[in-house]
Amino acid sequence: MGRSEDRKRLEELREKRKREDAGVSGAKGWLGRLTGEIPRLERGERLALLQSIEGGASGGADYVVMMVLAATLASLGLIQDSTAVVIGAMLVAPLMGPLIGAGLALIQGNLLLFRKAVSITLVGVVLGLVVSVVFGIVNPGYEPSLELEARGSPDFLDLVIAFASGFAAAYASGRPNVVGTLAGVAIAAALVPPLAVVGIGLTNREFFIAGNAAILLGTNLVAIILGAAAAFRMLGVHEAVAQSGVPVWARRTTMLLALFAILLSAPLMLKVVEKQRTGQARPMTYPAGPQVRAAAAQYVAAWPDIDLMMIGRKSVEPEGGIFVILASGHPVTAEFEDGLRKALQKALGHEEKVQIFSLMSARQ
Repeated sequence: MGRSEDRKRLEELREKRKREDAGVSGAKGWLGRLTGEIPRLERGERLALLQSIEGGASGGADYVVMMVLAATLASLGLIQDSTAVVIGAMLVAPLMGPLIGAGLALIQGNLLLFRKAVSITLVGVVLGLVVSVVFGIVNPGYEPSLELEARGSPDFLDLVIAFASGFAAAYASGRPNVVGTLAGVAIAAALVPPLAVVGIGLTNREFFIAGNAAILLGTNLVAIILGAAAAFRMLGVHEAVAQSGVPVWARRTTMLLALFAILLSAPLMLKVVEKQRTGQARPMTYPAGPQVRAAAAQYVAAWPDIDLMMIGRKSVEPEGGIFVILASGHPVTAEFEDGLRKALQKALGHEEKVQIFSLMSARQ
């Protein structure tokens, strides 16, 4: 009886192992079929890709002109709070080219290409910063717009977006049939807008927003390079150095970039948790101009029994225009409201709808 029970248990163990092996082989087969569908670049395609990427990371006069134009559009779009203009700056910006080149250089161990791509990227960053500083200087006293503040609050999702953008851009570069998606990738990456926010924020003493925008810019740069490197490896670009192996400098640089991304992940993840707890910031109104605010404060100051609680503007019709919230211990007279409207319209330089709301306050 004892031997028969042992044999039975042994057979059960064998059947269990067979089922486990079948499951593992099935999983491997599924993964193999999945990865087998991913196109691998042949030697001729790798050479053509290298030439194309080197051309995009070469810099030159065209690069300088496009970078200046992109920074100009981004700065003006941020100042005017125009989403369309900011998107135009993303499409014009040439920074994606050298970043993709840096990712390719890491996979191939091409030190010359990596140095060239990084130097061209730094030149573009400096140009964009100078242009944004100039526009920040010629617009003194400017208050942050919604577009500007959006780049001043990065979180972990921005890191994921940048990595996916770099991956998509590199994959599209290696596959001509999907190269048309590069425009959408450029919009998702959003490299120049945070760079412009840094310059505008510094010149207008918005150091907190400028610092967060700098973090967002650094996050985008690092994540795009890593994403591009991952895509090129998936496409088989690393097979060109498979026998000799990737140089030590490339492995160390990749590790440093990955470590930097990991270090950024902690504070960026805290931002996500904070936004989930407090909710995303969405302004009820936009700030009125400095001249309008000064005119309102000066006019209300002549009426000691009336307090100016809030002044702002709305751009959506039919409620568009300036609105003012007052607090007073008695009803505000029509004479006061007419005088305030005229003072604000004079500061605006044209007639515009002005809505005045008065709150009753209890005073000693």
